[in-house]
Amino acid sequence: MHVDADDQSLALWPDDRDAVGILAYARTHHGALPPATYENKRRGEHAGLRLTLIRHLRELLDREELAALEDARTGGLTWQAIAELLGVEYPGSASNRLDRLRAAAADPAGVRTPAAGRRAVAAEQAAADRERRAALAVTRRHRQVRTITLALLQQANDLALTEDAEEWLRAAREILDEETPTPTQQQSLAAYVSLAAAEISLHASVEEIAPARTEEAMAALEAARNL
Repeated sequence: MHVDADDQSLALWPDDRDAVGILAYARTHHGALPPATYENKRRGEHAGLRLTLIRHLRELLDREELAALEDARTGGLTWQAIAELLGVEYPGSASNRLDRLRAAAADPAGVRTPAAGRRAVAAEQAAADRERRAALAVTRRHRQVRTITLALLQQANDLALTEDAEEWLRAAREILDEETPTPTQQQSLAAYVSLAAAEISLHASVEEIAPARTEEAMAALEAARNL
C-alpha cells in the first residue's frame, strides 16, 4: 500500500521481521495514503491490517507473558514482586492475570476469567494424571507379559510346539532382546505369546495329546493363554 501510494518515507521502513516496527511505521505514516473516498478505501483497509497485526501481536505477547509469569513463579518470585513488575497494585491482581492468560491459552475463543484459567489448569493436570496412570499401566502390563514370555520360553522343550508356535516364540524372543522395546513392540510381544499359546493348544486338541509334558510347562502355557 505504501509503495502504491509513493510514500516518500519508505527508506525508513523497518526490517520485515520487525512486526512492532512495521506497526509503528504504519501508524506514523498513515497519512501517506490517499484520503478515503467512495472509490478509494485504502486508508480503511490499511487500518484494518494494523488491527489484524495488533491482534496477532497481542496473542504472541500473551503467550510470552504467560510463560514469563509461570517461570517467575517457579523461579521463586513472590506475587508481590510480580505485581510490581506488572504495574498492578495487589498480588491477587497478578495471580488473576496469570489465570486469565491460562484461560486464553486453553480456549482463545472462551472467556478470560480467573475461574476459567483455574479450570483449564485443573483439566490439564487431570489429563496429565490420566496419561501418567496409562503409562504406568502399560509398564506394569509389559512387565507381566515379559515374565510370562520368559517362563514360556524356558519351558519350550516341554510344550507341544508346531512350526507356527516356534515362529511366534522366536518373534517374542527378538522383542525380549530389545533393550527398550517401543510401545508397538510391547503390544506385539503380548500378541505373539497369545498366538503361540493358542497354536499349542489347538495342535494338542487336534492331535489328542497333552499340550505340556510337565506341571511347570502347563502353568506357563496357562498364564500365556490368559493374556
